[in-house]
Amino acid sequence: MSDKSNESRIAADWKRPAGPLNVWRQVVGRELLAGGSTRRIRFSIQDVPEDRYDEAVEHMLEFFLADEATCACLKLKQCQDAVEDFRKLWKYLFEIGLSVAAFKLDSDDSLLELAGVNVLFAVTEEINKALEDFTINFKCEKARKIFEFIHDESEKVDVCGMYGVDTYISALGLSVSPAFRGQKLGVTLLEARNDIGRKYGFTATATIFTGAASQKQAERAGFETKYSRDFSGVFDNDGQPLFPCIESKDIKFMTKELR
Repeated sequence: MSDKSNESRIAADWKRPAGPLNVWRQVVGRELLAGGSTRRIRFSIQDVPEDRYDEAVEHMLEFFLADEATCACLKLKQCQDAVEDFRKLWKYLFEIGLSVAAFKLDSDDSLLELAGVNVLFAVTEEINKALEDFTINFKCEKARKIFEFIHDESEKVDVCGMYGVDTYISALGLSVSPAFRGQKLGVTLLEARNDIGRKYGFTATATIFTGAASQKQAERAGFETKYSRDFSGVFDNDGQPLFPCIESKDIKFMTKELR
């Protein structure tokens, strides 16, 4: 059941309340073995434990920076300043406590390998200000350009007005380890926002998706496109393409009512 009383407790500087970690669901998957065969495994879709924050940050630095369309286009993983900028940003966001991860489970239900993660946060005045401060202080100019672009595009959709809410769940990164791709873990992580919303009183979510794969995953998880823009029409202040040679066609601002 949805705890409507939680809505009144969504603070300006939202952090996960103290208490046991939330396990939203368990799903069955498979693991490729050395000989080429596969075996059945289970994943826990849950909060990220505090002692796994650093591991989750490293996962994002390893895979998201390499795979996400705008980061890959501007080669952020090869820029040490960008890596450190994102390290600080993601560490802050994980400490909010809203992010969801997929962990491989051992036979005794203990957590093994981190298979995937979606970095989530509540859109509030205080958190928005913190994100702006991070962006202003980025040492990597290319990283700053990406965040300024994403921020400007996000401003084109009034999510609060659309859903009649004061805050909603947003995200800054969805990534699944290559070893576990092709099992719909990305979709499962996105669907977990329904459970998170019910727990904490959020009734809407919105995210910009920059690649075809994540856009398809979002559609399968029930998201709808409210705004899109082709990368071919995005230019910097000098009239040059902001994302030259980008492999993705467009960005999509996608939203969903949480039930």
